[in-house]
Amino acid sequence: MEDFEELRRLLLGREQEQIRDLNSRIEDKERRVRDVSVVLPHAVKLSLEKNNELDRALQPSVENSLRIAIQKKPEIFVEAFYPIIGPIVRRSIAESLRGLLQSLNQTLENTFSWQGLKWRLEALRTGKSFGEIVLLRSMVYRVEQIFLIHRETSLSLLYVARDPTASKDSDMVAGMLSAIQDFARDSFEAGADAVLEEFRVGELEVWIAPGRHAYLAAVIRGSAPRDLRLALQEAIESVHILKGAELAQFEGDSAVFESVRPELEACLRAQYQPAASSQSRQIKAWLALAGTAALLLSTAWMAWKSDGRWRDFLQRLNAEPGLAVTAKKHNWFLKSRVEGLRDPLAVDPAPLAAAAGLDPARLIFQWKEYLALDPVSVRRRFETRFSVPAGSEITLKNGVVEIAGTAPFEWIEQVRREALFVPGISALSERDLTLLYNPARVLEKFKAAFALPAGVVADFDGGTLALSGRASYEWVAPVREGAKRIPGITAISEKELEVVFDPARVLSRFEARFGLPESVSASVEEGLLILSGEASHAWLARVRPAATQIAGISAIREQSLVDLDEQTFRQSKSVIETALIYFLPNKENFASEGFVALSRLPDEIRRLQTAAKRIGATIGIEIRGSADAVGSEAKNIDLSERRAKAVFDFLVSCGLDAAMFKPLGLGAALVPGEKAAPEQANRRVAFRVVSPPSSVAP
Repeated sequence: MEDFEELRRLLLGREQEQIRDLNSRIEDKERRVRDVSVVLPHAVKLSLEKNNELDRALQPSVENSLRIAIQKKPEIFVEAFYPIIGPIVRRSIAESLRGLLQSLNQTLENTFSWQGLKWRLEALRTGKSFGEIVLLRSMVYRVEQIFLIHRETSLSLLYVARDPTASKDSDMVAGMLSAIQDFARDSFEAGADAVLEEFRVGELEVWIAPGRHAYLAAVIRGSAPRDLRLALQEAIESVHILKGAELAQFEGDSAVFESVRPELEACLRAQYQPAASSQSRQIKAWLALAGTAALLLSTAWMAWKSDGRWRDFLQRLNAEPGLAVTAKKHNWFLKSRVEGLRDPLAVDPAPLAAAAGLDPARLIFQWKEYLALDPVSVRRRFETRFSVPAGSEITLKNGVVEIAGTAPFEWIEQVRREALFVPGISALSERDLTLLYNPARVLEKFKAAFALPAGVVADFDGGTLALSGRASYEWVAPVREGAKRIPGITAISEKELEVVFDPARVLSRFEARFGLPESVSASVEEGLLILSGEASHAWLARVRPAATQIAGISAIREQSLVDLDEQTFRQSKSVIETALIYFLPNKENFASEGFVALSRLPDEIRRLQTAAKRIGATIGIEIRGSADAVGSEAKNIDLSERRAKAVFDFLVSCGLDAAMFKPLGLGAALVPGEKAAPEQANRRVAFRVVSPPSSVAP
């Protein structure tokens, strides 16, 4: 076999080595990648020369890769294509806008005329000089200043201005512009690349041309054409082309950007309207101006006087509570018109017009009703609804009505019910208010609530209800409880009133409160509650201290009344204390008659516990062991203790509480007061009920 293997190695060793090498190439992923990378370029070149199958195979993967790359980092592709696509798009849009604006400008120029007259009227109206108006209106637009601002640091890189003497803190302006753009992006949740392209400050506009690392801010006066934005954009692109590396790596040195000053100065453009075509237009304008001035002078006095009266009338209307003017129109020849809101309790506006010197007949009022909430209108509304009585003081503050002084009870009751229904009143305050009660009305309300029995007289004076005569308790009880709820009654006097109790109703109230066991008989005689029969200790414990609280019961008499729980306690105590448990001589084993007696004790002890619990007693049981006098005293004491312990163990094994028992060994001694017994009778255990359990052996 070894020779055969050697022969196979010699014949096939080379081929086996090549097979192992091929397996290694196949299993080694990194090695296969290197092998493919060597032949891949040649394979791609050969595929392109023969057909387009490789293009069709790679197209989905390349498109998917480009789409994912654009979604993750779009700024790379924007920066790559921006220098090519940006200028083309801007030039196309600028050419379209230029044609549109040119057509619009020509239409405006042919529509309006008499420019000089308009400018002079504007100068008179605004208070500016005519030369300033001409300059502003003849100038189409002018770029005043240009700022080159770095986007990342918000620093000014270069500043140029039309007026060389004008000095600006360019860094402060740059910081403010950057802050404005940040504020706009944050307020409207725009993206980080969003740019505020323009905004207006008074008569000036600020246009912003954004770039990759910097942007231009142009301050413009007038209405600039859209081709200026194209120029600004081309300028910022030129700056990026010339100083792109410096902008990307800017660290605070702005001197390197002086070389791009010509690109910024080229943006300081201006455009003015052409001068008037002929002198005849100016002459006509002056003539028209003179005629207009004469007309204005002829009507100035009348207009001033009429406007003064009109303004005085409007001031009177606006100052009057409950009137709110929402629209007004003053006509010289037609009737003037006033529209607004009017509270139903507001004054008539016609007398106000007459007081201001206007003819009410030449005024048209159109009022819509509303509820005014000013203090004066709310107070009018309150006083109209509630006639304020003499002696009452009313003040209104922040919707709270404060009432002080004196007021009839009936009036204040109406105010309490209805005051919050008055629009404008949110709360009611009675500050130092004294209420006045009509005695007749108070008695009328009392009699309506509690019908007076025959023989009872009621009187009211100073808040006290005085009752006299003879009345049953059933009528007096609800009067005592509810009479003070009647407004005006603060106390009840029963000095002259005799209260009569019905024994049957007294007993009924007693039974309703305590219940009456079937084994108890009860009766009431002249205020004395008589009880007889048998009752539980718990029922007696409730009745004895509280029965006299029932109206009509002044005392209790227990006639042959048995406390069942106390009786049970005494009986069980007697049975336990008379029980004797006998033992065999000189042993702690029970005698037969002793075991029989002991087996009856657990139920009796439980009965004793239950009765003691009901009467509220705490008990203990002494287990007293004894021995005859045959042996020594020490042996007798030990034997008696073991006998007591045997009884104790038996009782505990029956489920009784061990803490209730106390085993004692008395030896041959007798319990004090106990009669002597025969020797064999002294071999026993006796019981004693103590409360609380005794801790001293006799």
